[in-house]
Amino acid sequence: MTRHTILGDSDDTPDGDLAAAYAALEQGQVHEAYDLAAAALSAANGDNLRLEARALACLAHCDRIHSRLRRASGTSRRAAQLFEQLGDAQGEANALTTLAHVCMLLGRNDEAVEAALLSVQLCKTKQPQPPAVLALNCLGLAYSWGGDHARGDAALELAVDTARRCEPAVSVFQPRINQVWVEASRLIDERFHTGTMRSLARLASLVAECRELERAGIGFELLPGLQAFRAVISPASCALLATWQGDAGLAQTEFEAARRALGTTVTWLDAFVRWCAAEMAWARQDWAATQLELERMRDLALSVEHEQLACRAHLLLIQVFELQGRHADALRENRILRQREQRVVADSLSHREALVSWRLGARQSERHLQQALVASRQFERWSLEDALTGIANRRHLEQVLDEALRLHASAGQPLAVALLDIDQFKSINDRFTHEVGDRVLKTVAGIMSSQLRERDLPARWAGDEFVIVFANATAGSAAQVCERVRAAITSFDWESIAAGLRVSVSIGLAEAMSGDTAASLLHRSDTSMYRVKPRSLTRRSPPDAPQRP
Repeated sequence: MTRHTILGDSDDTPDGDLAAAYAALEQGQVHEAYDLAAAALSAANGDNLRLEARALACLAHCDRIHSRLRRASGTSRRAAQLFEQLGDAQGEANALTTLAHVCMLLGRNDEAVEAALLSVQLCKTKQPQPPAVLALNCLGLAYSWGGDHARGDAALELAVDTARRCEPAVSVFQPRINQVWVEASRLIDERFHTGTMRSLARLASLVAECRELERAGIGFELLPGLQAFRAVISPASCALLATWQGDAGLAQTEFEAARRALGTTVTWLDAFVRWCAAEMAWARQDWAATQLELERMRDLALSVEHEQLACRAHLLLIQVFELQGRHADALRENRILRQREQRVVADSLSHREALVSWRLGARQSERHLQQALVASRQFERWSLEDALTGIANRRHLEQVLDEALRLHASAGQPLAVALLDIDQFKSINDRFTHEVGDRVLKTVAGIMSSQLRERDLPARWAGDEFVIVFANATAGSAAQVCERVRAAITSFDWESIAAGLRVSVSIGLAEAMSGDTAASLLHRSDTSMYRVKPRSLTRRSPPDAPQRP
């Protein structure tokens, strides 16, 4: 699977603007790739929806790389909608992964988690594929930015496992380096709430594994255009760890490596590097430098629309002010943070409203068809279901029994049928009212269903009589189930329905024989039931059943 496939394109991309765009991404030429994808979109001209969707997916990825997040959000959403319209689950999943990522960076966490979860579901196949790794990777980050670091780490661990099970296996570097980010975020939150970081062991282990993967020549393999990111993220992460471990020399070396790797275009990585500088100043308790670097981090994050990093800068500034006893400044910074979070929520709500509006419009054209399909299924269900008890009705029973008898005759598959009758049901109606009688019928049906095997069919035959079809079962094994049903009904707390109410049942069982029809098999089970019914009780014959001599 080629890497452009992961962006929602197909392996049969013809030579042309879109193919050239992916080639440019592989070379790290993002601006050129964007222009080529834009040309492909123009060529689609609204007539070629598949080309339009593929071009939009590529454009969204380019915008994501260059931190044009709001534009990437709209473009990836449109791509996902088109892929859905085309019935292309893979394309939709990939576009949703991009959407989830940019929504996460914009602070729209609920939307990010929702899109990532849907992408994960669409990526499910018997043999894991690289898009599933990306979807889980994005889900883990979305959970973590939402504050659930444990769930985020678990999703990323699943991404690692999925990457290893791909054929051929893909690099686990991307989910591992994101686990570094999640653990660092957890430690920051821990320091904010408790004043200290209890253990750096987990972070150190993850950083060491990522460095080992790099030494082995295994880095970003999944997405084109992101190769340069590793050159910044890896040393910046090491700088954070070294700072928190108290190794100022190593921290400075790694920080300089990360700073040198920054490109000419400002991205969220510039804000990340400023965070490292702030942590280094924090370790020296140089509060003026710490404040300056955090303000730079905030401003850089805002310039590239990375709301999450901007909010983190505010949070860190609050703690820096509190450590200096500058409580008024901390309170002011906290108010600014709350206002920013409220704007993010409002922005998220407006985007959700737009999405709902589009979904309603898209569904309108299919509404009559869907309503007809739903009505058809509902009528079919009603035609096979007993209205009172909710179990199979006589029509459904006859269909299943005919098929079971066919299998019995052609393949020798054993078949047993039981007929269950409620003892003295007429007296229950007369003594406790028909409303209580109906509750008894529904309760018996529920108890009977709960005791049966998954492949057995309980059905209401008529009145107070029920039939159980034991597919692929002998009379011996069916008898054990019947006894379980009878005992469960007898021991039920019938007093909870009406004081003084007692209910028992009689069950007759018959096993299919050569030449049996539905009528003959039911007649034998009916006769068997009559034999086991207490002599003091009488009952009428079921409708259409042969009269007893």
